Amino acid sequence: MRYELFIALRYLKAKRKQAFIAVITVVSILGVMVGVGALIVALALMTGFHEDIQSKILGANSHLLVFNANLTQPINNYQALSQQIEQVPHVVAAAEVVYSKGMMSSTFRSEGVVIYGINPPSIRRVLSIFDRMVEGDVATLASSPSAEGREKIILGNELAQNLGVMVGEVVKVLSIDAASLSPIGLLPKPRYYEVAGVFESGMWQADSQWAFISLPSAQRFFDFGDTASVIEVRVDDIWRVKEIAQAVREKIGSRYILQDWMEMNRSFFSALKLEKLVLFIAISLIVAVAALNIIVTLVMMVMEKNKDIGVLMSMGATSKGIMTTFMLQGIIIGVLGTLLGSLLGGGLCWLMDTYKLIHLPPDVYTISYLPFKVRIGDLLMVVGVALGISFLATLYPSWRASKLNPVEALRYE
Repeated sequence: MRYELFIALRYLKAKRKQAFIAVITVVSILGVMVGVGALIVALALMTGFHEDIQSKILGANSHLLVFNANLTQPINNYQALSQQIEQVPHVVAAAEVVYSKGMMSSTFRSEGVVIYGINPPSIRRVLSIFDRMVEGDVATLASSPSAEGREKIILGNELAQNLGVMVGEVVKVLSIDAASLSPIGLLPKPRYYEVAGVFESGMWQADSQWAFISLPSAQRFFDFGDTASVIEVRVDDIWRVKEIAQAVREKIGSRYILQDWMEMNRSFFSALKLEKLVLFIAISLIVAVAALNIIVTLVMMVMEKNKDIGVLMSMGATSKGIMTTFMLQGIIIGVLGTLLGSLLGGGLCWLMDTYKLIHLPPDVYTISYLPFKVRIGDLLMVVGVALGISFLATLYPSWRASKLNPVEALRYE
């Protein structure tokens, strides 16, 4: 063992008369530990929230939307257009969709809804929302009407609970796009559907407002004819969606406009990234404050060890060796604090994520609890920042110790 490390370890093991320095050393370690733990928890919170929201958004929404360039007009040749889009490299699937806003009511109450007309085989290749069915199967939408002539409908879990209906019961649907002329003007046409399934996507908006019927039923109900509102597209790499969208645009021409998932959620995800950065900077200040304790510890240690430094220099220790000795003390404090803080932060994240300890109102945050996800990259960044700050905190006290004159240190000894 080099003498610098040997002496640094000896100094950290304070004797009885140096108990105060030992207390400050422990406080320094605890300060770094708390700062590192808080930083890991904060970054894990933002990462978990970001990933959870992103997975649910992409589960309930397609990666790419294709509209008619004239947004007031539907897409006429939707089947041929879907086939064209699926020929583009990296496009996994395309599905035509008709949608309309409306009102849904049961015996108990009414709710505003968005009604989607879908083709079950193709939509399952685009959206993963139907992998989370609580009851029923999306394939039943294509089945024949009941004996009473009622077609099938699938509701979000929250919507079904709000209406107080279960699978097999009947709901009445009114659409703003389906109206008939009456003596008092246009009135929405009611249509009755039998609940065939319930899904739970994890997104409050989808679970509380979305309902799905078959594409032919929606076309008849909304008076759309043989058209579609939009083509929904799934790609094999969500981070290359803009590049793939450009290839789709070249394939289908300028008669259509495209919108990818990044554009649709740009402001939301930008806000999350900014919050993560601000949170990282703010909590890094805790580590910086803890580093001040390291400076105080080393300054007091230098003052206490004046005689020892003089003796070491008189025995041949160089200024570099003295500086290295005190730097090692500060680095050891930083390493211990960072290691304990990493264990503390990682343990808290695992505990809170495994047992879902922090619950949220899903109608506000779209998720029911706070997820915590620790990324290796974030962990390494926190460790690097903590060790870097601890290292910088050692420079001045160590430099002062190396400049001590051994003659002055030993004059009165």
